[in-house]
Amino acid sequence: MAEGWARSSAAQLSDPDAFSFSSAGLEAHGLNPCAVAVMAQSGVDISAHTSDVLTDEMLAAADLVVSVCSHADTNCPLLRAGTAKRHLPFTDPAQATGPEADISACFQSVCGEIRDAMAALIHELRANQQMSVRQDSDEQLFQQSAVEIQSQSSVYQGFLKVERLHLKHQLFEGGWSARLERELLIKEQAVGVLLLDPDTDRLVMVRQFRVGMLWQPESPWPLELVAGMVDKEEALEAVALRETLEETGLTASGLVKICEYFNSPGASTEKVTLFCAKVDAEAAGGIHGLEQEHEDIKVVVLPREQALQRVRSGEINNAMSVIALQWLELNQKTLQKTWT
Repeated sequence: MAEGWARSSAAQLSDPDAFSFSSAGLEAHGLNPCAVAVMAQSGVDISAHTSDVLTDEMLAAADLVVSVCSHADTNCPLLRAGTAKRHLPFTDPAQATGPEADISACFQSVCGEIRDAMAALIHELRANQQMSVRQDSDEQLFQQSAVEIQSQSSVYQGFLKVERLHLKHQLFEGGWSARLERELLIKEQAVGVLLLDPDTDRLVMVRQFRVGMLWQPESPWPLELVAGMVDKEEALEAVALRETLEETGLTASGLVKICEYFNSPGASTEKVTLFCAKVDAEAAGGIHGLEQEHEDIKVVVLPREQALQRVRSGEINNAMSVIALQWLELNQKTLQKTWT
C-alpha cells in the first residue's frame, strides 16, 4: 500500500517523474487481497504489484529506504553511505484477527494512515529536491570542520541550559578569526502544528502564558500554533500528533511538513519543524494542557482569512505562526490536492 500511495502522491506533482519507487520485504508474503481491495476503494490500483524480496541491487540504487514495520526497521540491511533511512511505524493489518468486518476496518484505517504519511513524505522530498537544486548554484560554504572549539563549559542549568564556548573559525578572506567567547542557549528540537479544518476553512490555534513577552506592549498570552519539545527517541510526526491531542483534545491527520528553521542560531541551538494537519474545528474548544507541566491552554477557532489579517496587522507576531500562516497562503491549493 505504501508504494501505491507514494506513486499516487507523486502523480499529482508538476513533474510526476521526479521520483521512482519500488517496494520489497525481507521475506515475500504474497499480494494481500484485502490490501488490493481497500486501495481500489480509494481509487488506487495495486493489483499488478508483486511481493518481492529486497536485493542488494535495490539498496544500492536507493536514495531513501523507508521501513513500515518494526521487524524491517530492526533488521534493515546495512545501507551505503549517502542512503537515508526513514521508519514509519504502521500497524500491520495482515495480523488483524476477528470478524471479517473488523479485519476490513483495520485495513481501511491503516490505509488512511499510509496515504497521509506518503503524501507528507512526497511533499517533503519535493521541497528538499528543489532546495538542493538552488544550493547547487550557490557558492561553496564553510562546514563544521571550519570551526575549532577550544573549550566548552556549563554556565547555567535549570529550566533552560546555557553553555560558554571559546572558539575560532575560518574567515572568508582566508586565515582564522581571533579567539571568540560565545554563550549558547541549549534547547531541544521543537515541533509546531498549524491545524486547519479544510471543510470550514477555519484554523484551530491556542493561547497560553509566555514569560518572554511579559514586558512587551502585547499581551503575554499570544495566539499561537500548537507546539512542543521533542523527546530524544520520538519521531517528529509523533510529537505533532501528541501535542495536538494534549493542547486541543483533537485528533490530527494528514500531516504535511512545512519547513525546518533555526529559531535564533546566533545564540540558541533550537531547531523548529513545522507541520500542517487536518482537524475537525467543530469539536474544538475549551481549556487543555498537562497539569504536571502547569499548562493552561485556551483553544481558539478562527477563520483562515482572519488569522492572515492578524499577521498583516502585526497582532500575530510570533515566528512559528507567521511562518506557518504565510506558507498556508502560498500553498493552500497544493495542500487541498494533497488532502483529497
